[in-house]
Amino acid sequence: MESAPAALILSTRRRVLTGSSRDLSRAYAKGNLIRVRAGAYYSKPAWLALKAWDRYTVTVAAVAAVDPSVRFCFLTALRIWRLPLPSVPEHVHILTSSRHKAGRLASTTRAARDAKTGLTGLESTRGYGLFRHHWEVDTVEAHGFAVTSLAQTVVDCAVRMELPAAVAVVDEVLGRRCKVGPGLSRAELQQASARLGSAAKLRRLMDILALADEASESVGESRSRALIHVLGLPAPVLQHSFRDSEGFIGRTDFFWPEFGVIGEFDGDAKYLEDEQLGGRSTREAILAEKKREDRLRALGYKVVRWDWKAVTNPELLRQKLAAAGITTRKSPSYGRIPLALPGD
Repeated sequence: MESAPAALILSTRRRVLTGSSRDLSRAYAKGNLIRVRAGAYYSKPAWLALKAWDRYTVTVAAVAAVDPSVRFCFLTALRIWRLPLPSVPEHVHILTSSRHKAGRLASTTRAARDAKTGLTGLESTRGYGLFRHHWEVDTVEAHGFAVTSLAQTVVDCAVRMELPAAVAVVDEVLGRRCKVGPGLSRAELQQASARLGSAAKLRRLMDILALADEASESVGESRSRALIHVLGLPAPVLQHSFRDSEGFIGRTDFFWPEFGVIGEFDGDAKYLEDEQLGGRSTREAILAEKKREDRLRALGYKVVRWDWKAVTNPELLRQKLAAAGITTRKSPSYGRIPLALPGD
């Protein structure tokens, strides 16, 4: 996240440059600007063209610009640390030192109403309010923002997220996928859990740490593995290498040797992002993957594939794995994944 997107217009900055910010109020009244926060404006056409994540990013930047003392936490801090989130948060999460100020505040993103239609143009876009958390915790600077530390952010979020999302976050900071420095150890996360003050949350964190695996190579793999656990299915071997008479075939996402089944998560990035394509075209990547799968099948293994749709639908994933012969060993619990409220 950038600390100050170029298109964010601050009334304080305008007054310093020109001596007045009345032109912003006039542009707002004419419908040319939207007010993200009091004193922070954005081009209305540009705002409407933004994707939801980008609108959230601009809102976070606006909150920080209007109040330089603000400290971010929970899901907003997770976003600032550039760790995976399953969806755009409903609020910008900040810390407050006053217990009486804790709680939700509605979005302040506003636009002037059209004199003819009475509409603002923001009816189909979501604004983001504030969620103040009264948590006694230190903060650090990350990417231009004051946020809870990496370890504290991961712990605070993991114990309040659904299991697949929590495992994906912990896998990210434990493993080589971590893009925010050297990553963290399990011991560091356990130390950060001291502030939780809840036996239930501590047990939750221990369960997540027990399930986390540094070998997972993508968010989709992490979420898949968590769902496999929740479904009561046997744990697969991760990143197992296969060879045949021609030599090395590759490493697979999941492998159940007792069932002779290989599982592969197919995210869009594998066939669309330059980093994943490694200089190949999408067509070449698909062809190479087909040849790789043919070689695996020739060794006598079944290969089952799934994508993001199955990762968000436990029953669909269960059906795909059952069709390949992966049987349930205990009662599935996907209807009972514990989920704590973010405001506690």
